[in-house]
Amino acid sequence: MPSQEEYEATLAEELEVLESIYIDELEKISTEQLRIRIEPEEDVLPLLFSIGLEPGQTPTESVEEGSPSPIVLSLDIQYTTEYPDAPPNMSIRVLRDTKGVLGPATDDDDDDSEDAACSDRPAVTELQAGLDEVAQESLGMAMVFTLASHLRESVTTLIQQRVQEIESAASAKREAEIEAEAEKFRGTAVTPEKFAEWRVKFLQEMAEKDKKEEDAKLLKLSAREREEYKKSKVKPSGKQLFEKGGTLDDDDAAEEGAQEVDWSLYTREQREKERREQEEQDELRSRTDGLAFDDDDDA
Repeated sequence: MPSQEEYEATLAEELEVLESIYIDELEKISTEQLRIRIEPEEDVLPLLFSIGLEPGQTPTESVEEGSPSPIVLSLDIQYTTEYPDAPPNMSIRVLRDTKGVLGPATDDDDDDSEDAACSDRPAVTELQAGLDEVAQESLGMAMVFTLASHLRESVTTLIQQRVQEIESAASAKREAEIEAEAEKFRGTAVTPEKFAEWRVKFLQEMAEKDKKEEDAKLLKLSAREREEYKKSKVKPSGKQLFEKGGTLDDDDAAEEGAQEVDWSLYTREQREKERREQEEQDELRSRTDGLAFDDDDDA
C-alpha cells in the first residue's frame, strides 16, 4: 500500500497528464474524483448520422458542420487509498444516445449526482466489464488514461457492430418485401389435383349463386306464377322424349293447349304421296290458267 505522500503524488502527476490530454473533456469534481467525457472516434460518426435514414436519404448532420456526436458517455472515476495497487471505483453514465445504439434508456442515465450508478443498459454493462478487465491488467501504475482510451475504442467498436446489425436487418427486410411482392405475380402451379379441387369448389359456388338468384326471382312472383315457373323448369329426359315420340317443342306446345300431333302417321310413303298430290294440283291449276288466257284472245 503506497504512503500518503506517494498516493498524493501519483494523483497529482496523473491529473496533470489528463488535463493536458482532455482539455475540454475533463472535469475535476474534487482531489479524488474526476469525470471524463467520452465520445466515439470521428471515423464512425458518419455511420451514426446515417442510422434511421431511408436508402438514398442524405443525413442532415455531419462532422464538417460540427454536429454533436449522437453518443456521449461520462467515465466517472473515484480514487481509493490503495490506488494504483487497486483499481479506482469506476462507473459509466450515458449523457446522450439519440440513435438508441446503447439500448433503452433508464432512470440512471440522466442522474448527474456523485453517487450515480452505472446504467443497466446491456451495452453499457458490456463496456463496464471491459473496463474492469483492463483495470486488473494495469494494477501498479496510473491507469485512468488507459481506461478512458479503452472506453473510447470499445464504444467505437460497439457502434460499428450495431450499425452493421441495423444494416443487415434493413437489408433482410427489403429482400423479404421484394420476395413478397414477387410472390404476388408468381402464382400457384396448376396440377390435375389442384384443378379438380378448384373445379368442385367453383361448381359449388356457382350452384349457390344460381340458387340465391332463383330464390330472389321467385319471391317477386305470385303463387300461381311460381307454380307455373316450377313446371317450366321440369323438362322430360331424352329417354322420355324418345318413348313419347316428340321433342321439347312438342311438350311446350302441349302445355299451351296446342293440338298434339301423332308423328307416327307421318311415314315416308305418306309424305311422298302428299308431295305428288300437291304437284298434280299445281299442274292442274297451271293448265286452267292457260285456257283462261286463250279464251280472252279469241274474243
